[in-house]
Amino acid sequence: MSQVISQGFRTMYEILEVGTIKPGKSGTMENGTQYKANVKFRSKNIVEREDAVVGVQEVENSLEFRILCADEAESIAVSEAIRKMRVNKIPFYISGDLPRKFQNHEVPSVDSFDSGTDFLKKVEPLLPVKQAVKA
Repeated sequence: MSQVISQGFRTMYEILEVGTIKPGKSGTMENGTQYKANVKFRSKNIVEREDAVVGVQEVENSLEFRILCADEAESIAVSEAIRKMRVNKIPFYISGDLPRKFQNHEVPSVDSFDSGTDFLKKVEPLLPVKQAVKA
């Protein structure tokens, strides 16, 4: 997880629509680098641009967001919370770094400054409550 040691500005992303959601488990890369369980999800904006030759073009701008989690169970809980918000069209916020591209990765990525636990605490009040079924 990224740790902010000095904060002169804050980038807050309002997520209005979620595309793909990918929970990931922890592991070790071939070079020995360890990585934590996480949840990645994508969101996109579609912008119309006028082109003098071909007319109106639609351009898709996508971002991938990553929330680091303590373990696989937390990654499942975070991905389920995001799914519920997607189904119920509930917007939420992610505080994170500036978008950047990784090697051989087409879509820019943003690392959340919140852990999976912090994220769940923030979105829990937004999630719909299951109604008890009367017998």
